[in-house]
Amino acid sequence: MVQRLAQNPRRMRLGDQVADLLLAAIRLHEYLPGQRLPSERELCLRLGVNRMAVREGLRWLEHERYVEIRRGKYGGAFVCHPVRELALERLRGRAEQLRQLFEYRGAIEPFAAALAADRITGGEVDRLRGLAAGEAHEPARFKRRALDVEFHQVIADASRNELVSSAVREIRVQLALGLDLIPESPIRREESHGEHVAIIKALAAANSSLARRAMQRHVVATEKAIRGSLVDLSVREELHGAGQEEAG
Repeated sequence: MVQRLAQNPRRMRLGDQVADLLLAAIRLHEYLPGQRLPSERELCLRLGVNRMAVREGLRWLEHERYVEIRRGKYGGAFVCHPVRELALERLRGRAEQLRQLFEYRGAIEPFAAALAADRITGGEVDRLRGLAAGEAHEPARFKRRALDVEFHQVIADASRNELVSSAVREIRVQLALGLDLIPESPIRREESHGEHVAIIKALAAANSSLARRAMQRHVVATEKAIRGSLVDLSVREELHGAGQEEAG
């Protein structure tokens, strides 16, 4: 969850740091769509910054349509639901960054799974089983996304390597925009669940090579789903634009 800000010499504006921290929490589904963020006062206390910095961060998130600011007695900053077209807009011009992210994830997460196979505890395996079962029965997609984030982080933490664990978390923050592109699909949902089950079996068997391969298959399948959605939305956008030109 959101933690107190550390001194960061690369940043001059505390408002930017607040925005980055809250954005990461939103992308990791620590705050779910429709959920109200902590009050300005709470954020000031948690982050150790003044109210001006918190307000600057919230204004940026509102401008970028990550939160909606509501006024009045029951107001506050509420997390916006992901919109595929908006995710496409945010990714525009970032094809190279996305390619590098896929390559990075393809190197890190299978490696994390291989390490975890040798180091994971029985309690952590049980936790993964519980998360997979929760995903299978959860109708709300954004709640499944939160469970999925935790699933991958449990494996990363089980690697017992803090650098690997941090890398997986940061990958997930950056991957969120790509995941926002993927439409609701019962077929892909079933496939993803099966991939998670295969990963758990490999970890429970303490088979590092099998765990690496199972995670690799899952990572590649997710990449294909994101790339396919990116192409689909781009084509639809082009067709829409062409239709408007003809109408004009």
